[in-house]
Amino acid sequence: METPNAEIFIDSTERDFREFIRKGDDFFKIELLRQARSWYKKALLLNVDNNKAKAQIDECNRLLAYESRVVRILLVIASVLIAGILILK
Repeated sequence: METPNAEIFIDSTERDFREFIRKGDDFFKIELLRQARSWYKKALLLNVDNNKAKAQIDECNRLLAYESRVVRILLVIASVLIAGILILK
């Protein structure tokens, strides 16, 4: 038989888990991916078998990798344009 304290702990853990997922979802919606990933990781610490948290972390990682590639490409393009402008002066 579970003690009342164990029941409170389970309820508290579940409540915290849901709150962490909600915060992760909120950040994800506004494309603050690093913050979203951080909240999903916190949620995963409370429920290591949760597929939603795992999937959202994977999606954040995928989108962050894509973002990083885009930034590198834009930096190369900007460098070429700046070099071209300096050469033409």
